Amino acid sequence: MAACVPAWSVAAPIAERVLPKELLYFDVTKLPVLIALLLFGLFYVWLYRQTKAGRPMKLRRLAGIGAIEEAIARATEMGRPVLFIPGINDIDDIQTLAGINILSHVAYIAAEYDTPLIVACRRSVVLTISEEVVKAASLAAGRPENYIPNNMRYLSDDQFAFTAGVNGIMLRERPASCIYQGCFYSESLILAETGYVSGAIQVAGTANVAQLPFFVAACDFTLIGEEFFAASAYLSRDPSVVASIEAADWLKMVYLIVIFVGVALATAGALMPTPELMKLLELLKEIF
Repeated sequence: MAACVPAWSVAAPIAERVLPKELLYFDVTKLPVLIALLLFGLFYVWLYRQTKAGRPMKLRRLAGIGAIEEAIARATEMGRPVLFIPGINDIDDIQTLAGINILSHVAYIAAEYDTPLIVACRRSVVLTISEEVVKAASLAAGRPENYIPNNMRYLSDDQFAFTAGVNGIMLRERPASCIYQGCFYSESLILAETGYVSGAIQVAGTANVAQLPFFVAACDFTLIGEEFFAASAYLSRDPSVVASIEAADWLKMVYLIVIFVGVALATAGALMPTPELMKLLELLKEIF
């Protein structure tokens, strides 16, 4: 006598693909990535050319920028330095580049207020670029003397030796404000907790999702994910950076439209499951 098999244990039949998996040596399953790259590239080129031609930059001012400026103002009132850390990765990391853009603005405001700025770096190349950025920002603010070479510090390539060095700066020199903008890993909570114990106001920004909860819990303000890149673009006003942020937003709008259309078609397919409509739904799933 055959055993009774529960209906829920029977595997659902695998639907056949509308598009083949391979076509002329092209992996069709990667088609969504190709479409996204092409759309982003088209948006970026058009927006970049429009921005270079004089189109006004449409980026709103984030609250995190005001928090950074408030942190520098507090350090000025207390007569204590500002500590800035542009992440712990090398200059080839996009988050480090975004942090350097924010450093330029911080150095300019600190020079205007005549506030000492300490920059702690884990990589020697990042230190060299940070030195030039701070020097140029101080000169642009009309206070070249605000650039102090001894305040530009390379600590160590080792992750936790660098963290220990930064903690020492916090406890010895008591900066009134600590600004962390860049790529951080497991040292994020150690840095933020030491800054909290030292009584500093702290503003963080990173795209590392795993580290955001620690910064949110221990810092006064945090630029979360894409806010970090948007703040960098807003402050740098570089057409290429601004165009990349706007192109990403346009791509999201395209995906939102596709999602709404897909939901409408899926609802129609549930109410009127015609073969043509179901085939169209499967085609959209494979493309997007």
